[in-house]
Amino acid sequence: ADFVDRALARIEKSTGIPPSAVLVNATHTHHAPTTATVQVGDALTFSVEVADTEQTQRDGLSGRTSLSEGTGMLFPFEERQEQQVWMAGMEISIDVAWIVDDQVLATDTLDPCTLTDQSQCPRWTSPAPVDALLEVPAGALDGIEPGTHVTIREDQP
Repeated sequence: ADFVDRALARIEKSTGIPPSAVLVNATHTHHAPTTATVQVGDALTFSVEVADTEQTQRDGLSGRTSLSEGTGMLFPFEERQEQQVWMAGMEISIDVAWIVDDQVLATDTLDPCTLTDQSQCPRWTSPAPVDALLEVPAGALDGIEPGTHVTIREDQP
């Protein structure tokens, strides 16, 4: 709270905009997370949050103490490139599917790292450039093979 108060004071001093106006504008620009339905193969369907900003991609699922069956998070990437993930601040294991051209490239099970300093936690790198990453509860992707088709449908608000 002190950080926010100091930031608001700096904004008011430099722009003349009172803190109440900044807060009102901030609440009007907030939007609910984008959601999507991801189907992996014929049998698996996940209702996911879409990490579509730099901040939501950085935060990912950190801080969550559970992840319900059939849910997860999708990370669409603007450019196909090698990606890296870490589990800093995570309290649960997850399965990940590295996705390219609407197909599973590979899957991994990632163990939690409760340390908040990401430099102290292991990192996983995609086996090749990818378009997207899907994170779901550990065990959910058991038996999914490379080449399995992935369908992503963004939910309408």
